[in-house]
Amino acid sequence: MTPRESTKLTEQEWEEYQEEGYTRLGVVYPEEAIDRLCERIDEIMLGKIQYDGMLMEKCPSSKEEADETLNYRKIQDLERDPVYLAYIEHPLFRHITRELIGEDISVFRSMFFNKPANGGIPLVWHQDGRSWNVDPYPVMTIYTALDPATKANGCVQIIPRSDDCPIHTVEQEEDIARFAPPENRVFLEMEKGEVVMFKARILHSSLVNTTDRPRRAFSIGFVDASTTHRETGRTYPRVFV
Repeated sequence: MTPRESTKLTEQEWEEYQEEGYTRLGVVYPEEAIDRLCERIDEIMLGKIQYDGMLMEKCPSSKEEADETLNYRKIQDLERDPVYLAYIEHPLFRHITRELIGEDISVFRSMFFNKPANGGIPLVWHQDGRSWNVDPYPVMTIYTALDPATKANGCVQIIPRSDDCPIHTVEQEEDIARFAPPENRVFLEMEKGEVVMFKARILHSSLVNTTDRPRRAFSIGFVDASTTHRETGRTYPRVFV
């Protein structure tokens, strides 16, 4: 897939996002730059580059005990890394955040997700943001496939137009049948480097990876720079400064 040239959303993309709750943005980085993001996260997982206090969580499906492993499930705080920060501050994302949120932007989280080969854990149907306990409520997420995402390797599933769902986590069978029935599910199969933008409240989930290759992705939760944690008063790292 050829990287898009425009650093602004089309009218059709805006309409789809508003009506369906998500829209595909294509590839915004050339393949060699996506490869560099993958190399960089490998360097972080293997301890070649270290950041004090960076949130790193191993995948429960992995039995490796060593800290230096490629089987981390998620790594947060990647705005601290210059390679990832450059991607976070892509002009297209600046345009989107300015239009949807405003001039002053922070990231609640900039997180690497990984479903290791023949592993990973399923994620139940849920909305982003409601459990974060922040004010104001997060608006949207920018999600990038670092590897091709398929049904076989546990790609994200979403329920279009589900941002009015009253339940943050949909786990009970009767709730799944009501809010996330099979006929309403869309599998976000994506090419390497492809980007999807979706509303924070859109119901989404994923299954395990049944292939012999990892399925990696990078998720950015942009918020207004005034956003604070309701209990601690914590604010979040500024970007586009």
